[in-house]
Amino acid sequence: MAESSDRRIEDKEYDVDLTDCLLHHMDISVSESEKRTTPALNIRDCYTVYLVETRITDNSWEIIEHGLGQIWRRYSEFEQLRHYLCSTYPWAVIPPLPEKKHSFPVLGNSNDTFDPDFIDRRRAALETFLHRIASHPVISKDSMFLMFLQEEEGWRNSIKDIGYVQLAEDKFKCLSAGVRVKNIDPEFEQIRKYSRAVQIEYFQHFFLGEPF
Repeated sequence: MAESSDRRIEDKEYDVDLTDCLLHHMDISVSESEKRTTPALNIRDCYTVYLVETRITDNSWEIIEHGLGQIWRRYSEFEQLRHYLCSTYPWAVIPPLPEKKHSFPVLGNSNDTFDPDFIDRRRAALETFLHRIASHPVISKDSMFLMFLQEEEGWRNSIKDIGYVQLAEDKFKCLSAGVRVKNIDPEFEQIRKYSRAVQIEYFQHFFLGEPF
């Protein structure tokens, strides 16, 4: 295939400049978090929201509608965005989200999702997640992703209306019907246990100060 200075993907679905992405035209940050409470049936429902801030650095880019934005998003909305991207772009490796809860029982409070240090690490990881999406030449220009960054009201309804949930369920049904693992390879199980042990040892050393 001949190469040109303007590298592009051209087919019936995409016409994309591989050298360009949203992050070249917009600054994106998850700058702070805030704990909120919603009364429901006399039960205080506590949750954390994260402030997503955007600033346009290239006003000539027509795909962006707003120059400056501040939007509060819940973790569940980040999950919803990722599920949508996985369903819409099955050929792409969508970056992972940070964990929703502590995964290390040695903390003693593994269910405390409001621990300040944990919340701040998650905030930083959510920012990294958005940066990785915004650096992709195709996915960064997705209308639902741009709406996630710029439209606080109505985003949940808009993303549900496109029917991605049913599409994802159909794909998982096909996958489960076609691939069934009856016997796990002992070598894979050994690797899984070893990886878990290394993960715990790493955490104990760097976060709890215990020697290797």
